[in-house]
Amino acid sequence: MPTLLPFVRGGATKKVKSAASSAASGGSSKGSSSGGGTMQAFQKKFGGGGGGGQQQGPEQAAAALAGKRLIPGQGLPHVTLHTVQGGVIEVGAPTGKWQLIVVYRGKHCPVSRNYLASLQQIIYELDDLGVEVLALTADGREKAEAFLDSLRATTETKEITYRIAYGLKLTDMHKWGLYVSHPRNIRETEHPFPEPAMFLINPEGQVQIAEYSNSPFCRPDLRIMIEGIRYIEENDYPVRGTYGF
Repeated sequence: MPTLLPFVRGGATKKVKSAASSAASGGSSKGSSSGGGTMQAFQKKFGGGGGGGQQQGPEQAAAALAGKRLIPGQGLPHVTLHTVQGGVIEVGAPTGKWQLIVVYRGKHCPVSRNYLASLQQIIYELDDLGVEVLALTADGREKAEAFLDSLRATTETKEITYRIAYGLKLTDMHKWGLYVSHPRNIRETEHPFPEPAMFLINPEGQVQIAEYSNSPFCRPDLRIMIEGIRYIEENDYPVRGTYGF
């Protein structure tokens, strides 16, 4: 199974420490100076990079929705997206089957790539349970296609058998209650992107399980998820976490 944190190595750590030392001393590099104006323009467009100041536009909407996650047992707000493999899918629409929807951060995130490669390794077990799997991102088509290519290269079989959808809009991220981040710099990406989330939709189209993270380093254990789906089916296990709704 792939290492989920491929960048945590001695060399990488030294580079991080070196960059941190440079920043602390007030130094700058060519990489940090180039593209600065572009990033400033981006932050102005989307209301800043997470610092102080008055909230504007999308950030104001995000603040209004903060803490308003999806209610278990209700439907996932429908979103129509294109898939890299071709065609259009209405995400959240009942299919009469279990659906596992995995929201990933984008092409720039190596943790997302390796997590989704691990998902491919156990896909046959999800197939046996009758679970339809979909991964989706806010990236555009070009980046989603490049991500799929890199994902294939990471797996042992060099194939990905589940669909990948792209173009998730900021308004839909808010409807789903996702945590949303600004890019740290223009080299990361050029738009706000969702942090990881996973939704298990039951055959009736209800949210059976909702899992959110505000960081790339916290994601559901796929093995536990598989055993959980099996247990739910065998024991008619109800939707949990509905107290007060």
